[in-house]
Amino acid sequence: MAARRLATPDQPAAVRAVLSVYEFLASLRFAVVLIALLAIILGLGTFVESAYGTEAVKFGVWNTWWFTLLNALLAVSIFCAAAIRYPWKRHQTGFVITHIGLLVLLTGCLLSQRGGIDAQIPLLEGEKGGRAYEDSLHFALLERSVAGDTGTPLGSVAFRSGPFNWNEYGGAAPVHRAAFPWRFSPRDTGVLYDERGVRLEVLDFYSDSSAALAPSVRLRIGSDSFEGAGASGMWMPVDLSWQPDPLRGAQMRHRGTVGGGTIVFWKLATDNEARAFLAATPDQTLGFGTRGQLVLVADGKVRRWLVDDLVGQPRMPLDGTDLFVELTDFNDQLSAARLKVRRGAEGADEEIVILADLPEVSIQGSRTGVQGTLWIERDTTDASERMQGKARSRIDIVQAPAGKGGHRLLYRVWQAPEVTGGELPIDGSPVPAFEMPRAKLEMRVDRFLPADKLEIATLPVPFDKVKAPSAKRRAARIRLTVDGKAEEFWLAGIPVQPINEAPGPTEEATINAARRSVTVRLVPDAVDIGFDIKLDNFERKLDPGTSQASHFSSVVEFLSRSGKALVKQPVTITMNAPVDFSDPASGRSYRLFQESFMGPWMPGDDLYEKFTKNAREKPERLEASVLTVNYDPGRGVKYLGSGLIVAGIFTMFYMKAYFFRPRRQDDGEDDPPPAARELGEDGSADRPGKRRDPRRGRPGHAPAQRPRGAR
Repeated sequence: MAARRLATPDQPAAVRAVLSVYEFLASLRFAVVLIALLAIILGLGTFVESAYGTEAVKFGVWNTWWFTLLNALLAVSIFCAAAIRYPWKRHQTGFVITHIGLLVLLTGCLLSQRGGIDAQIPLLEGEKGGRAYEDSLHFALLERSVAGDTGTPLGSVAFRSGPFNWNEYGGAAPVHRAAFPWRFSPRDTGVLYDERGVRLEVLDFYSDSSAALAPSVRLRIGSDSFEGAGASGMWMPVDLSWQPDPLRGAQMRHRGTVGGGTIVFWKLATDNEARAFLAATPDQTLGFGTRGQLVLVADGKVRRWLVDDLVGQPRMPLDGTDLFVELTDFNDQLSAARLKVRRGAEGADEEIVILADLPEVSIQGSRTGVQGTLWIERDTTDASERMQGKARSRIDIVQAPAGKGGHRLLYRVWQAPEVTGGELPIDGSPVPAFEMPRAKLEMRVDRFLPADKLEIATLPVPFDKVKAPSAKRRAARIRLTVDGKAEEFWLAGIPVQPINEAPGPTEEATINAARRSVTVRLVPDAVDIGFDIKLDNFERKLDPGTSQASHFSSVVEFLSRSGKALVKQPVTITMNAPVDFSDPASGRSYRLFQESFMGPWMPGDDLYEKFTKNAREKPERLEASVLTVNYDPGRGVKYLGSGLIVAGIFTMFYMKAYFFRPRRQDDGEDDPPPAARELGEDGSADRPGKRRDPRRGRPGHAPAQRPRGAR
């Protein structure tokens, strides 16, 4: 069934070139190479999906431009292979049907890829929803005037992000991830929107992230040689974040306790404070008395006194400076000293308050430049005293300014009566910490998030193929410019959740220009399915003795937007039994799967209180069912194409009647019948296809015998 040769030497060059390309596209050689290449890619896609999940293989293979191009070339090859043999013979009927089926199948796959829906609907028991959320995202821009109107949408900006953190595409990416050509997959970077004075640029993206307060530091306190801890030692994590007013902080995140000692973290604003922090150490030869030793640093000079010697004393000068200081009060319960500091004889007094056990809330002399520390040596402390910060041992860690707008960490280790300190390495190098009877503890920095003011930092989370996209906290670092005013910030994506509520502080950002303001949000793409699904009951069963779910199902109702039931009775959707439902308004046929669930949440959980804050009756526990809504516009076309392929193959291999055989050139319209005989010279018939031996007699007679002795 070879194709005809169309290009001949006597044709014009342009015509001959076009016909040569046409013949090449229709050739068996091109088809074999293309099919082999597609087979390799399909096999590679299977391994990619196994290693990275469905979202990754869609991003890296199925939805790429080059895979679409290969399928288009396959369709062109199939069409040309059939068209070049026109006009078709009757024995080519199966061949033509099969090729038509392949083209129909590829068309159905294209329709499914371009117009299909595969989205999720999270539902709480008793609640309904009619919007399904896809894995993709877009930016929503909202403009408001200075008068503060409700806002005018500027548009929806599509955003193709990919399933990985963008910093993993660089040279520092793991080898197994860098081995696949992820960079050839489409991602939207740079300027995505630039109209009417508003410019939106995407600088970085995390497919999964976590939020942390900044400035903050994460430490490990312990030892590799801790007695009885094994070869790996013993280390205890400590997370500390600065708070502007720690005395009012409910959780006191700036303080931690390890082995009876206290660790405190706060930030310093100036280099003068940083130098005073390291210089304000006690003099062991002076002692501590009953109320401690007071150390003041001013103009680079350090002065030390026993508080017992200052009580009741008049104002005194600080040697080497023009400052005067007076102890006006001492609170034994708080271990706090109140002082008045004056610069010059005629200057105004500045009040400072120094606390021994809460140095982070001490009121220093911002105007006079006086920095103070109070050291009290304690013999023993009980649990109540430790709650007040009255520990015998303490580590002070501060964020201090560094050159060119940077930041560094400084530390002091106070284990009475000694104080050591210096710059704390942020690369994880160990420094001495508390000394205990069983081991000498060390301190390492695992993470340092510097900031000039309290803010929420965005941190990347390593890729996890098992984690559902709806459970990930996606975030993009963007630069938004409004009428020439530009700001850079991290913007967290609005999560997919069973209730709708206002975006949080990290989920929207607003740039205020002279005449207007523009708000940006990172929103998941949503599809209005045209009707509502109400979850009547969600059932989850566990494997015996474990917390692993073995079965979960949802009982749902299909409702119109007016609340009218679209089915007579509720429908049960289980993991292995999807339900098909056609929207009577649009005619779309949806297939609903039981995908997963959220929770359970108990009273007291943050999400439980969040989801039930408007509920009249709060359940004992709360769970949410996650349903997948699938719409495939090419499903029928793919079924038709598959049927045509089967019909064509059946025609070619199982219906070989005599009228499908190719005709012989010396024949008329029809081939000779199978029982035709070949005529001999005398007109008798022989078996078809069997030659007669000229040395033998006529059929049915014995061959002539040669006389004996004849040659």
